[in-house]
Amino acid sequence: MIDLAHDVASDEYARLFRMLSAVNKEAESLQLSTVVHLTNMALLQLSLDWEGVSPENERSVKLNAIFRSKTKIALDEDGPRT
Repeated sequence: MIDLAHDVASDEYARLFRMLSAVNKEAESLQLSTVVHLTNMALLQLSLDWEGVSPENERSVKLNAIFRSKTKIALDEDGPRT
């Protein structure tokens, strides 16, 4: 059985990730270092929330892997789109 609520939530997380990534890239091009820093933090926190993990309980290697995985899912051409 497919958990529809999980699929919908995943699509929303991916949509938010794409929006934050776009803001991050625009801030980089405008050399807005504070905005870049804040969007980087927001992207990491969104990845952790999406995965349902607490950073206090995980090693940094796992956190990096989660972030890379969520980045690939959200920005992949074949990934979920809303």
